[in-house]
Amino acid sequence: MAPLRSVVALVSFSALLGTGCAVRTPERRMVPDMPTTVQQEVGYDDAIRLSRDYAVTQGYDVSEVAEATQVRPNYWRVRFGLGPRGSGRLLDLSFDAEQRRVVGATELGKTATGGSGPGDTGGGPGR
Repeated sequence: MAPLRSVVALVSFSALLGTGCAVRTPERRMVPDMPTTVQQEVGYDDAIRLSRDYAVTQGYDVSEVAEATQVRPNYWRVRFGLGPRGSGRLLDLSFDAEQRRVVGATELGKTATGGSGPGDTGGGPGR
């Protein structure tokens, strides 16, 4: 009986070991941490400051930062309200943080919220 127990134990152990090795375990990858808030803030500050400098150099009357969004790593979309304040005119700038420069600019007329209400002459940008 002793050899039979040994054989049963060996077969059971082998079965357990075999199924343990055959089961897929989730792959663990080293995922880089998201940038710390300090890194994000520095990128945000650079995007705002350098984009504002660009807009002023190009002759725009920048009244306020309407929005700044990190579209993808090292790439920001910065939207400024143009003067006079409340005019509804906007300037969209694409900022490449790696190159530290503006790579695209679009001037927008009245926004949907600035709308075509009373007093709007219906003209677009550059009227």
